[in-house]
Amino acid sequence: MQLGSVANDQLALNHAAQVAARAISLADIPDESAQQIAISTVEQTVNLNDVEVAVELDRDTAKVDLRFSREVAVPIIGRLFKRVELRASAVMPRQLATN
Repeated sequence: MQLGSVANDQLALNHAAQVAARAISLADIPDESAQQIAISTVEQTVNLNDVEVAVELDRDTAKVDLRFSREVAVPIIGRLFKRVELRASAVMPRQLATN
């Protein structure tokens, strides 16, 4: 893994968090479905394995937190930092259906 890959992975993770938060904010998503919708959205959005997804829904917002850890395979730096943990978070206003 090159250092540029870490930056690319962080950008991809940020994007995935935004897309997942948007996906669970656009309708009357029940709490029990939000986690699976967010996981599916992240898997379809980025090509990173084992991304941890946490979802928090309240009356007004939908929040998605992502964590991703991978090995650093760069000489010298890889000896100091064997793994790097990346995080991303996004919050979107809930857009609930009105009657």
